Amino acid sequence: MSGQDRLENVNPTIHSRLNSRSVTEDEENDDVVDAIDSREVLISFLVVGGRSWGTSSEVEKDEYTKEKSIMNDLDEKGWGHIHHAASRGFIKSITRFVMASEDQLEFPTADDRHMTPLLLGVESGNLETVEYEEAEAGGMMLANLTTRTEDKVSPYWEDIYNNEGVTALVKVTKGQISDKAKIYAFQALLNIIEPKDVKDKAVQAGAIPAILKQFKSSDKKLVLVAAKLLCQIAKVSDYVDLIVNHSAIPALVKLSQTMNDTEILVQVVTTLGLIAKGNPEHRAKIGGTSGCFSALSALYDECKSKSLLIALTTAIAQIVKDNRENQSAFINEGGASHVIMLASQKIRELQLCAIEAIHMLALDNQHTQKAILEEGGIMPLMQLLKRSRAPNVQVCTAQALWALAGENMEERRTMGSAIGVNLLIEFLSALPEHDVLHYIGAEGLGVLAQGPLNKQDLISQSNGVQPLVRLLRSTKEHIVLSAIRALRYLCVGIGFVPHEVNQNTLASSRGIRYLVPLMIYSKNELIQVESALTLGCAALGNVDVMSQINDNSEFNYVHILRLLYSHDDLVRLLAGSALSAFGYNSLQQQKEIAESGGVRYHCFVPFLESEDEFFRCNSAFQVVVLARIIPDEDQASSSAIGIKLLVDLLEESNSQEIHGLAADCIARLAHTRAGVPAAIVSVNAVYLLCKLMLSESEQVRGSAAIALGYLSYNHKAERQLLNRCRKEPVLMKVLKYHTRKSKLSPQFTEDWKHFMKIGLPPIDDKPSLVCKKPDYLQMKPQNEQHRYTILSFGESVTSHQQSSPTNQLSITYNEELIPDAPITVDAPVMNDLTNPSPKLSSGSQHTPHTASSVHSNRSIQSEVA
Repeated sequence: MSGQDRLENVNPTIHSRLNSRSVTEDEENDDVVDAIDSREVLISFLVVGGRSWGTSSEVEKDEYTKEKSIMNDLDEKGWGHIHHAASRGFIKSITRFVMASEDQLEFPTADDRHMTPLLLGVESGNLETVEYEEAEAGGMMLANLTTRTEDKVSPYWEDIYNNEGVTALVKVTKGQISDKAKIYAFQALLNIIEPKDVKDKAVQAGAIPAILKQFKSSDKKLVLVAAKLLCQIAKVSDYVDLIVNHSAIPALVKLSQTMNDTEILVQVVTTLGLIAKGNPEHRAKIGGTSGCFSALSALYDECKSKSLLIALTTAIAQIVKDNRENQSAFINEGGASHVIMLASQKIRELQLCAIEAIHMLALDNQHTQKAILEEGGIMPLMQLLKRSRAPNVQVCTAQALWALAGENMEERRTMGSAIGVNLLIEFLSALPEHDVLHYIGAEGLGVLAQGPLNKQDLISQSNGVQPLVRLLRSTKEHIVLSAIRALRYLCVGIGFVPHEVNQNTLASSRGIRYLVPLMIYSKNELIQVESALTLGCAALGNVDVMSQINDNSEFNYVHILRLLYSHDDLVRLLAGSALSAFGYNSLQQQKEIAESGGVRYHCFVPFLESEDEFFRCNSAFQVVVLARIIPDEDQASSSAIGIKLLVDLLEESNSQEIHGLAADCIARLAHTRAGVPAAIVSVNAVYLLCKLMLSESEQVRGSAAIALGYLSYNHKAERQLLNRCRKEPVLMKVLKYHTRKSKLSPQFTEDWKHFMKIGLPPIDDKPSLVCKKPDYLQMKPQNEQHRYTILSFGESVTSHQQSSPTNQLSITYNEELIPDAPITVDAPVMNDLTNPSPKLSSGSQHTPHTASSVHSNRSIQSEVA
């Protein structure tokens, strides 16, 4: 029996329609028949499958079962009855076949193409118009047929894609069909959307506006499947701009404000995060959308879903990243408390998302850093960092903590102390893929090695120098720079006091052998000059290390002198600092620098006249140290210019950082060649340094105290300092506390004891100089707290009170210096500090050689001479 006869037995209607068609046998055997309408092609076939899940009675199904035995018969082409029906769009016949056996949908042809009825229907098209109500059943069939298996995309995606099925599905969603039909069409498209080619085809067919149109629907299922599809498309960064151009951001924000369905909200916030990630420029658009952050913050109050909390927190991290306005806006909506609470949860995935959000919120934003700290953000992060040794947890947590510390030196020092020296050293040995820990470890150790209360000894005892030397071989330039600087800070302290143990450890760990090639061969000029400066600090006051540097045949001052003519201002400035470090209190090295080409005063003039106080301060120190080998300026004149600039900065600058640096430079010069200390004293430096000893900044207080300690060996300075301390005994407390590791004139100490013996003026009870720590950082219950002042600590001599909110420690002084009751400053003294005697004429702030500064400079020159 022929195939046509068998078909007639199965369905006479199909047989008669085949006979009535004017289609030749060749046309019937063509592999591809032009489709009249791709939408009709797809739906006309799929609708019959939908009917198989319809309401047909069991009697009808039994009736169809009788035909099942002959349905799998094939003709000479290898086609079965359903293949012919699908190719010609005979909907009713296909319906009967599928009702009899659902596996007919996947029944392949026996030819070399192995086409299923679905693919034949897509390929050939439907010759009849599909009715409106039939789309729903067809969509359901395709959605079920393309269901993902084992998280893998449907194996039919490529055939559907090649036969324009994607375009057909998008057209269906644009048509005037029921919401249910649209749901099935979107679901079918979602099932195969994962490949990039499918996304491309869908976007070209206009899927984005079709999706966004559904967000206005009242059918939550339709909104959900549309949101899922948009989320998948947004994963391709190339389409983010197109999505935004179709006004997706306002639509998504509105959904976040009006929807209460968790699944929909997950897709909405995830898509917003993908848009922010795909193009950072769109972060401002998201943040600028009315009610965006208030809606996102409100979701935390009502949400109990883990998946939504993770998606929401991840999206927040992307939206606020590198955008100060968004960071501040979210914090102002009360978002800090939410992410801090999540960081305390025991669910690791949620915890890490929250920590990443804290990191992005705090990055380079002092306002958000302060808000998070005040909400107690440091405690859960620090606890997690100390408990966990998982590398990914350490990376995420350490980054957040370091971002909270910001750029403020006091904050960084407090954060480094809280993390601990041992853990920071452990970071240096992390695996290469976690090199962010290398950077944080080096930065943390570098901060702790600086300042008047540095931890150079502790880092040395904990073997922290060797891991830093190993980091000099890193392929990441920022890590190499951080390691170089940390090693420099470990070698010298305030006032250029060398730490001989660390210098020798650096040399014995082959640090010199790494630093010299970096100075010469690095392609980064900043690395070259930083290496030279670290070499100078390592050799400062250490003959053995200097000999080891000179023994290196590649070392030559010419390399540093060349950097004095770099196009980078910072490189030129640091080159001068490197030469000053080598030449500090060393006539031999100054001679070698001069013989290698020497320096010229004009190299320093741009910095001496700079608007930047940092540049002025460093260059002022340099011209004093190198005055002997500057041939185009008189030694006394260059020294006077440098000293006057430093003292002017003590008086005129409003920056604590500059106050600390200027005091440090004066401390260095106070124990250099003869005449320089007297010159410093002659321009009222003692009074200004005494005033700085009452600064809120530990760095400023300590640097000023150490500078005064060295100046106390000058008789005039000793008398001035003694007089100030007699009027303000608090200064003596600060002075002795910060000069324990440096020098203080024995004569000055004896004179002070004499004054103590004969009695001091009475001191009235006045407010404390240092306030109590903020409540959010109290470690004890409120009823156990007592008021702290700068003079009332007696528990320890190693901790100190920071002005920053991250501080967990308090200033303590040597017990023999601490009275039973806090000492405060009386009103006359405070008035004297805030209303000092008329200033010496300082002339122009930027140009040393002005008429009004001639008298001061001549006074300094006479002292230097």
